[in-house]
Amino acid sequence: MRLPQITMTQTYAKLGLDIQKPRQEIEQPQAEMNMRQEAAILDIHQQQGQLFIDTSEAQANIDLRGPLRRTADHAEFGNRRAFEAVEQISYEGDRLAAIENKGNPIADIAYEESGIYEAEEIIAAGSIIGDGIEMSFEAKKPIIDVQVRGVRMEPEIKAPVHNYARGKVEGYLLQKNSLRIDVVGTHVDTGM
Repeated sequence: MRLPQITMTQTYAKLGLDIQKPRQEIEQPQAEMNMRQEAAILDIHQQQGQLFIDTSEAQANIDLRGPLRRTADHAEFGNRRAFEAVEQISYEGDRLAAIENKGNPIADIAYEESGIYEAEEIIAAGSIIGDGIEMSFEAKKPIIDVQVRGVRMEPEIKAPVHNYARGKVEGYLLQKNSLRIDVVGTHVDTGM
């Protein structure tokens, strides 16, 4: 005898997913350096030089001597004339000492000395131009001060631009689930 049987046929549900991926955009704007070169400061200070001019010799050359210089010149002149007189006396003495030689040295010397005495005046020689002017110049070193000021930077940092779109996931049903139950063998064989 066959007993009735129950058969079950099942189909599973199938889900579908609609996926939209997320979108992300990142943009980094370039930073601005804002660099500026500061000009160096150069300071040059030139001290004034000193010019020395000594015209005392030039003044003496045109007979513009001071009392001290004039006294010194007269003393030198007197000293020179004294030595010349000593030289002359010595020369005349030598001539008189050689009297044994022929000649008449006494008469010769008297004749030479008979001229009118000529006074010698101390007169300056030369001129003021070029003679007797002493010049010197003392140059001073310049004072140089350099200030290096370098580079000034003022950077401007810009934030990144971030755009983000979220993704989406939507589910949908591709196939419904089902359960089918069949009864097989409901006919009973009574011929038994």
